[in-house]
Amino acid sequence: MKNQKTDIIEVCWELFFQFGIKSVTMDDIACKLGISKKTIYQHFNNKNDLVEQALEWQINHPSFSFQSMEVSHLNAIDQYIAFYKFVISQIENSCDSMMYDLRKYYPRIWNKFHLTTLAKFQKELFLNLKKGTEEGLFRPEMNIEWISKTIARFYMNMAESDSIIIEKDDMANIDYHKELVLYHLHGICTSNGIEYVKNNFK
Repeated sequence: MKNQKTDIIEVCWELFFQFGIKSVTMDDIACKLGISKKTIYQHFNNKNDLVEQALEWQINHPSFSFQSMEVSHLNAIDQYIAFYKFVISQIENSCDSMMYDLRKYYPRIWNKFHLTTLAKFQKELFLNLKKGTEEGLFRPEMNIEWISKTIARFYMNMAESDSIIIEKDDMANIDYHKELVLYHLHGICTSNGIEYVKNNFK
């Protein structure tokens, strides 16, 4: 069962994600929750403490997980398609300034969050690839350690990149991400897996 502190963390994360960290005040969070600012300070020392605990909570309660009840029963390809749909939902609802604010104003917190999230995401991708090879959908000879590290680092670093190869407009383009998924799956799938992709990923 959720408690008040968890409610505060979830709401502040929602506001940070939509509007950025710098622009969201403790008053905004209190108003959204219908509580007093004093109540928030019963759980958090200051905004810095709130940001740190919110990120810690997100690390332990990721918005998407291949191991979650919602997708753990799916085959590896359907799991990756579910991940793609999650990415699209994030693109449609996210605010670029949140990650910018984290890196600029909370570098220590950001570094811990980034490295921990990267490691956990890579581990989940590893398990997804392993599952796919066991199901005969992914190529058994591929190096799943290398592939999982490459994909994890790509997605985790996209928003930070200043590369002229991946433009900001591309990262916000749904068709761009669809092509990435097809590129990835066609590279790792067996013939049976590719046939499954053709029939199930539209």
